[in-house]
Amino acid sequence: MAKQLYDYWFVQFDFPDENGKPYKSSGGKMVWNEKLKREIPEGWCVDAIGNILDKYPTTKRYETKEYLSIGKYPIVDQGDAYIVGFTNENDNLLSRYPAVLFGDHSTKVKLLDFPFARGADGTQILYSKSPLVSQYYLYLVVASLQIPNPGYSRHFKYLKELPIVIPSKSVISTFTAKVKPLYIEKKENIFANIALTKQRDELLPLLMNGQVEIGVERSRLNYDLSND
Repeated sequence: MAKQLYDYWFVQFDFPDENGKPYKSSGGKMVWNEKLKREIPEGWCVDAIGNILDKYPTTKRYETKEYLSIGKYPIVDQGDAYIVGFTNENDNLLSRYPAVLFGDHSTKVKLLDFPFARGADGTQILYSKSPLVSQYYLYLVVASLQIPNPGYSRHFKYLKELPIVIPSKSVISTFTAKVKPLYIEKKENIFANIALTKQRDELLPLLMNGQVEIGVERSRLNYDLSND
């Protein structure tokens, strides 16, 4: 849903105008931008990603052998899995979030809306210093870009040079308010699934060797057949 909204608002430029109508489709004024080689809404601008990025603290990068299967804090890296392991150490956490993780080798992009530790080499953490580029917008922009791929290489240097559209303050504020709850719900579902998986892995061996049984209350099985 967030991706679809991003496409409507920042690719097709049909965000709601002051009358609540799709901006471009309703005749909103567009101006030519030489960097993008296309028209963008009047009053918007374009800048390279590298110019809007903020610095982040240098922290330890955990090696695979240090990953725990369960723990207090997630470890993330540039691989396909959203969370690759856990740690109980709190000295090496990145606690400024939402953060955007970019895989320097893999070009994977992840939105991280919780404290986390960094996995193996190749993770770049992106924070926006511009009030016109929220973290949610930055994540969707980076995830949608076609990044040059000259073979096995570090891609962050290419990412920083790519131009992106910088929207108006009112539009980015409205967009962020709409997509933030979607990503909060996604995060909650991810951690709920992790907790359920942990419970399953603990209970299944006990069920299989007969140490525990599944009980069902009779009252829950009774129902009124007349309402069937």
